[in-house]
Amino acid sequence: MQAMPPDFNLVGCGRLGRGIAALLHQHAQVGVAQLIDCEFDPARTAQEFIGAGAPGTLDSFRPAAITLIATPDDAITDVAAQLAARVRHGDIVFHCSGALPSSALAVLSSAGCAVASIHPLRSFASPAQAVVDFAGTACGCEGDDAALALLGPMFDAIGAQRFAIDPAGKLLYHAGAVLACNHLVALMEAALRSMEAAGVSREAAWPALRPLIDGTLANLDRIGPRAALSGPVARDDRTTVLAEWAATAAADTELGEVYRALSRMAMTLTAPGGRLSPRDLEAPAAGDRQTD
Repeated sequence: MQAMPPDFNLVGCGRLGRGIAALLHQHAQVGVAQLIDCEFDPARTAQEFIGAGAPGTLDSFRPAAITLIATPDDAITDVAAQLAARVRHGDIVFHCSGALPSSALAVLSSAGCAVASIHPLRSFASPAQAVVDFAGTACGCEGDDAALALLGPMFDAIGAQRFAIDPAGKLLYHAGAVLACNHLVALMEAALRSMEAAGVSREAAWPALRPLIDGTLANLDRIGPRAALSGPVARDDRTTVLAEWAATAAADTELGEVYRALSRMAMTLTAPGGRLSPRDLEAPAAGDRQTD
């Protein structure tokens, strides 16, 4: 007779929490018990999305064998403190933050829980799509052996590709993920703003830029960042770089700063000794910029 899956609580019913809970439920890894949020409506939304669980607030929390705290990072330690008097010795509690170590749940360790952190390197902007696409997702894991011994096979079952992460390096690890994902979105917004300032509508700019983006990603896969770099920094076109910095800054101060900062980063991929130097891309007053 097959054993019943462990009961599972979700605390924090945002997009990531809903997605992970739905995956664990769909693959019969857990029995979803409670869906807890600071307000009832997000918990009800999670129930509808997952297809299981009882919505509620922290006041109604009852312990479960496994609890995922999927609140915003700034709330994790506070929520853990609120749960410390309600959990049982031997319960497993984990979070999915990429920036915080599992020791953010230290108060629950003191209460006898085994704690862990499992961070999926995937955007949950659309939880439904993230669930469909999750197989093959890399997940950085760290925490107590007892917690990972149970959670690890569950994440394997939903398609995760697990790897160990040093908790001391999590801020830099997560910053890398933010740059690759969240800041890529911001960079695309900067590109569209620049196109708009040139008189090209967003509706025309995005389909024009998309093949360029796809080709760049393909080049990164094939030959890596240094060889994939092209454009005026790679060509050492000092005049063009400085003129474009001035033009973007004149159109939008933040856009100019993005162009400057990324041009400086691009220079770290080029050979030293060209006409363009890091000093050219320091931040003088707008009127002091030279374009030749």
